[in-house]
Amino acid sequence: MQIIKNEKSGIAQIWLSNAEQQNERVMNLVECKIKELSGEKFKVAVFRSGSKDLYECTENLLHHNITL
Repeated sequence: MQIIKNEKSGIAQIWLSNAEQQNERVMNLVECKIKELSGEKFKVAVFRSGSKDLYECTENLLHHNITL
């Protein structure tokens, strides 16, 4: 788990790997961190690793957006 706080923007990012997402202890810690950071007036974004191919998904998204 990686936590990045930007004091200037007031945004905190929490990055989770696939393994961390499957770990109940880590997920409980994430919930506590969200509450803690929200109490410090941060807007919290949680980013979770996916299981699909990033390149293929990005390519499909770009193609879809071009055809709109």
